[in-house]
Amino acid sequence: MRIFFTNEKYWLDKWDEFVSSNNRGSHLILSDWLESYYSYGFEFEIGICVENEEIIGGFGAVIAKKFLFKFYIIPHGPIFLDGFENKIMLLLKELLLHAKKIKCCYVQYSLPCSENSIIEPYTYKNEFKRQIENLGTNGNLFKYIYSSYGINWLSFNSTNSPEELLQKFTIQARRNINLGYRNNIEIRYPKSEEECKLAYSLIEDNANLGNYSVRKFDDFKKAMLNLIHKNKGFLLTVSLNNEIKGAAFIVNCSNCLSYISGGTKKEKPDLNIGYIIHWEAIKKSYELGYMGYNISMGGSKGVQEFKAKFMAEAVLFDDPHYYFILKPALFKVYLFFNAYFKKNKERIANILKKSNKFFE
Repeated sequence: MRIFFTNEKYWLDKWDEFVSSNNRGSHLILSDWLESYYSYGFEFEIGICVENEEIIGGFGAVIAKKFLFKFYIIPHGPIFLDGFENKIMLLLKELLLHAKKIKCCYVQYSLPCSENSIIEPYTYKNEFKRQIENLGTNGNLFKYIYSSYGINWLSFNSTNSPEELLQKFTIQARRNINLGYRNNIEIRYPKSEEECKLAYSLIEDNANLGNYSVRKFDDFKKAMLNLIHKNKGFLLTVSLNNEIKGAAFIVNCSNCLSYISGGTKKEKPDLNIGYIIHWEAIKKSYELGYMGYNISMGGSKGVQEFKAKFMAEAVLFDDPHYYFILKPALFKVYLFFNAYFKKNKERIANILKKSNKFFE
C-alpha cells in the first residue's frame, strides 16, 4: 500500500469517483469543492491510500494560509472502502508527518461516526474511532472551513415512490405541496454561467435579507459550474410567468442528494415555492434509486422547523472533530488575533480575498 499527497488531475479524478460512490463520503471533499477555496488564497490536496493503483481510502484537505499561520483542515473523513478501515492509523501518522513538513501549526479532521440506525449506511460505528491510538483532542478550533457534523436525513423507509411518501406527511405539508403545483409553475435546471448567476442571485438576496452568509457567486461559480457539468450537482429553479420565484443548489454525491442552499421570493399570497424545491429534490432522489434525501443541517429556527415538515431527522455525528496543535506558541498567537474576527465569516472572507501576501 502507498500513501501519498497530491493534487494531480489524474488522481483527483479517481478521488472524485471514489468519494461519489462511497456512502460515507461528502461533497465537502470533492476536488471541485476543495478548489473553490482558492478564492480565499487557500490551497488544497488529497491524501490517499492506494493498492494496485486503486484508491482504498483517504481524505481531501484545505490548506488554509494567512500570514504566519497555516492550517490543515479535513472537512470530512478520512473515509475508506469497507474492509480497509484499519488503515486509518497509518494514514493519520503520515498526515501528521506531512503537515509538519509543510509547516502547518494545526491539523483538524472530522469523522462521520454515529450509532443512529437511520444514517447507518452513511457513517462509521464508534468502534472505528476506538481502534485509533492517537485520535487527537476532541473539538473544532478552526471554524472558517465548514466541516461536517451531522446529516438531516429524510429516510424513504419502505416507500417505493414519492406518492407513497407524500401520504406519510402531515396534512399541512401535503396541502402546501399540492397548492404549490396548482400554480402554473415551471421547473428548470440552468447550466450556463449567465443562467446560474441569475438563479444564484436569488439565493444571495435571501441571505442578505435573512442576515446570514452564503458563498458569493464569483467565489463559487467555478466549483458550481464544474459540478453541474460533471452531473455531480444541479441548480433548480421554480418560475412563474417566466420569473424565477425560487432557486436551490443541490449536490449529488455519496449516493444521496444533499441540499446546499436556496432562496425564494417573499410574496403574498405565499406560493409555497420552498415546498416545491424540496419535493422536486425528493422526486429526483427516488428517480436515482437513493434511500433518502439529505435536507442539510443548520439554518435559523424557522428554517429548521420548515425542514422538519418533511419528516427529516437531524442526526449529529458522535464527537466528529479532532485536532492536533503542531506549533503551540504560534497557534496561541492565532487564537489571540482570532478573537477580533469572530463576528461573521463573510468579514473574514473579504479580508482574505483582499490580501495578496501569504507566507510559508
